[in-house]
Amino acid sequence: MTQGHPPPAGWPTPGNADPRYGAAQPPAQPVPSTPPPPAPKSRRGLWIGLAAGALALAVCAGTAVGVGLGLRGDDEDGPAPKAAAGANGVTVTNAELTALLDRHSKALAAKDLDGYLAAFDPARKELITGQTQLFRNLAKLPLSVARYETVERQGRAADAFGQGVTFQLDVSFVHQLDGFDRAPVAEWYRWTIVRAGRDAPIRVTAVTGAPAAGSGGSKTVYYPGPWDKWRDIHVERTPYALIITDAARADLARRYAPAVDRSVTSNLAVWRANAPPGPVSDKFVVTLAVGKDEMTSLYRIGTEKATEAGFSLGMVAAERTDGTATIGGTRIVVDTSDSYFTRSGGDNDARMVLRHEIAHSMMTPRTDLAAVDEFSKLDEWVVEGFAEYIAFHGRPLGASERTAQARKLVRDGWNGTLPGNGDWDDPGRLSFHYWLGHTAMNHLAEKHGEPKLFRFVEAVYAGTPTDRAARDVLGVSLDEFQAGWADFVRAQAR
Repeated sequence: MTQGHPPPAGWPTPGNADPRYGAAQPPAQPVPSTPPPPAPKSRRGLWIGLAAGALALAVCAGTAVGVGLGLRGDDEDGPAPKAAAGANGVTVTNAELTALLDRHSKALAAKDLDGYLAAFDPARKELITGQTQLFRNLAKLPLSVARYETVERQGRAADAFGQGVTFQLDVSFVHQLDGFDRAPVAEWYRWTIVRAGRDAPIRVTAVTGAPAAGSGGSKTVYYPGPWDKWRDIHVERTPYALIITDAARADLARRYAPAVDRSVTSNLAVWRANAPPGPVSDKFVVTLAVGKDEMTSLYRIGTEKATEAGFSLGMVAAERTDGTATIGGTRIVVDTSDSYFTRSGGDNDARMVLRHEIAHSMMTPRTDLAAVDEFSKLDEWVVEGFAEYIAFHGRPLGASERTAQARKLVRDGWNGTLPGNGDWDDPGRLSFHYWLGHTAMNHLAEKHGEPKLFRFVEAVYAGTPTDRAARDVLGVSLDEFQAGWADFVRAQAR
């Protein structure tokens, strides 16, 4: 179970479009513009991984994922492009593109399918089919905000010789799930725009996901959502969750709905008894996938493959608040084919995975993203240890299936230190590091009390270096905490 990573600057151009949307045109070279924001310092690839980098998203994505960036490149409405177009030239102006997206947004709001499809080339049958399915899927969501805005244009939109123009337009789908998102978030599409001749209409001939310009560690910006991935989605609404899956698995959503709600109420009870004052999310968006490939593909940012049973991803708000990037919402995705979901009974069942990911989603929005300027400021033993602690709250350490093997590793000569962020790259000891984080939280709660545990974790999420958070909240140095915890762990292994 992991906390997903947000997009850094420098993501690669996406590959082929989903076949339902038509084949993507090769992207044109971007028009020179201001440089992209610098990438945050990261020790590994992003999106699925064990670092708590989901919270450092604002370093670059507050700019990269913010929308309304305008159309980059030469001013297609200015006198030079108009002169270049001449008597037979072809041009697409920025004003025309803005009007196109405005009509598209209004058609979605009005539930006008014909108006929604008007932007797309009617000769592209697969494209029309895919966009029709997307329109119908979006109609099933409780959208309080749903609009399309420009991000940037890549390629020239004017030709002086009447040959027609083809270029890419990156489009942000700004949306907010009513009651679930704190603020609108953005998913990016890349539209291929064609105007075949001077008097020809503007047509969209292909749609795929779009990356942020100049970024090398990611594939797209939160694309595809479940509404893009599946031809028909099922949405199960409960008092505490919005559960989304392929319509063919509607029975699966209904089956797990009670487990989701029980997991939320369990976490909320622990939170409200111990957490510092302040608002907390009490409704969550959960997507049910089948298999690691399917889970990895949802809300995609990077290129790493999922290996765990679930992840929680913080989504940067589409607009800054008082100049500061914030988390607008979270998305939980679980693999229902994982053994945690397929085996029956016991404490190590689906609810443990759900409680773990919900714990991540509860913490993420409270983060001061402006203070988190490097992934290394968020120690994974804190982030993952806290989620494990909440997942197993009220049960003995032995309830975790990691315990038996971990005790053996301790007895075989463990070094008595907290796992550093680099240590989590070792797949052979991954489960052990989760367990060490879990025991660190157990020890902290026993020695200092649960309210201080929550204050300590919150401080780390807010960007406070862990050693300073230990001194400020626990009244001890990190070395002192580690020494006491090591004794605690060795006692657990006897």
